[in-house]
Amino acid sequence: MRLEIHHWTPHHNMIVFSYLFFCEENNIEFDIRMNSKISWTGAILYFNNETYYLDYSDDTKFLDNPENYNYYFKRSLRISDVKGNVYLLNLQVNYSYKSLHLLTKFKFKDLINKANRIEMIRSLDYFNTFTNSSHNAMDVRKLSKEVNDNNGKVIFYTSLWNPENHIDTDEKERRKMQNEFRIEGCRILKKNFKNASVGLFPDGLSSTLAPDLLLDVKKTSLKRYFGILRQSDIGVADDGLKDTPGWKIGEYLLFGKAVITTPLNNAIENFQEYTHYEKLSSRSSYIELPEKIEYLLKDKKYLEMGKNNLKWSEEYLHPKNYIKRILIVTRREVL
Repeated sequence: MRLEIHHWTPHHNMIVFSYLFFCEENNIEFDIRMNSKISWTGAILYFNNETYYLDYSDDTKFLDNPENYNYYFKRSLRISDVKGNVYLLNLQVNYSYKSLHLLTKFKFKDLINKANRIEMIRSLDYFNTFTNSSHNAMDVRKLSKEVNDNNGKVIFYTSLWNPENHIDTDEKERRKMQNEFRIEGCRILKKNFKNASVGLFPDGLSSTLAPDLLLDVKKTSLKRYFGILRQSDIGVADDGLKDTPGWKIGEYLLFGKAVITTPLNNAIENFQEYTHYEKLSSRSSYIELPEKIEYLLKDKKYLEMGKNNLKWSEEYLHPKNYIKRILIVTRREVL
């Protein structure tokens, strides 16, 4: 088995650390290589003389032609595109596993490759002292195996995208709509639920548009954020870039939280409304948030949904099953 990527980016953490987990579990050699011909957000897995392309793009457009590979797995996949040799990658989440140990598996030339520098530093930042995104902070071994009750606490940490930083008119409007939901969503949650943890990443745009919602920058590191997430029960999410699910939903699921989200426009395997999430009626329906939350608070429905999501994440997101699932759905025998 071999994994190839263009260079190491946050988009690859899920597959890279899952690959390490799989190799250790099955006592096989960890073999990762850099390949400049692969898209920055793509990866190719080689197994039993067959090729598995893994498309981690935020966009519904394909990074490559599925016909060039035996199997093509894609995140941000439209239901109409699930056909032939195209399969679901479902949701994406940024996690790690034995980050310092992983570095010992890289070839020296890849360790000193400037393109890999940011993720290398994050792996080295074991104590979360000089980056906001220490890999150790998101190690899956720290995840809880059960759902705890925090009295229905709500969380919505988010950020804004500047419409003026994009030349496309449609994208400008999409960002304006996205920013409106995030700002007004935080405000309505803050007003109606006094124990809610909500706010915007503090930057120039959020300081201008919503100075009343700025988070303490110290709380925006992954270590602090995950600590607050552990003490929450209901996570609010909305579409990310390209109107596709962002990484936040995956985080909520791994931590066993109930989810309220804007409509999901992509295919996600066995992920059902009411069982795994509550859906708002539109991209702009932040006004519906209190009603959805009250519904989950009644009889503590959020706990049952959290348990469903923890179970789903273990099957579809956790590294113990991530690569196994890729091999199983293509009818290959797992080692």
